[in-house]
Amino acid sequence: MKFLFFVIFTFCVIGSVHAQELVLWKDSKTLKYGFSDQEGKIVIAPQYDLLKPARNGMWVAKVGKKYGLLTKGGKELIAPKYDSVQIAANSFVVVGLAKKYGVVNAQGKEVLAPAFDGVQLLQNDVIKVNNGDKFGCYTLEGKQILAAEYDELSFLEGRRVRSRKGVATLVHSLPK
Repeated sequence: MKFLFFVIFTFCVIGSVHAQELVLWKDSKTLKYGFSDQEGKIVIAPQYDLLKPARNGMWVAKVGKKYGLLTKGGKELIAPKYDSVQIAANSFVVVGLAKKYGVVNAQGKEVLAPAFDGVQLLQNDVIKVNNGDKFGCYTLEGKQILAAEYDELSFLEGRRVRSRKGVATLVHSLPK
């Protein structure tokens, strides 16, 4: 009897979770987008000029000319305040503002403010940045490893990086 109750309870929970899937909804009067549940009840009021699906079930949100990011459940992870947003590795987001780039983590915290001409998230949990033709790198927590003052950075095996500044070449160990 307990087993039967458990099976019925499990199906009810799964059904209620499935029923809470969000549906993209556009208000025909304001032409704004929001979300409703499967029954058409508005869950998130239409307030966005555009909502489009992104990686990992997230949504890119646009208000005016600014972009942000919503979670799968429609919660605003990154308020629409950037000129661009792009989901990168490990659910980190590269954000752009006034032609400068930075990084926001999966919790919506700005790890690196948009202050670089380029940002690249590397597989070794390092953020490579550049300003003009000068390179540097940071940890995923935003701690500077090497300032953006090197002519070249080459990432080596064993969590090492080779830097070149003018004719001087050094090998640095990356923090774990």
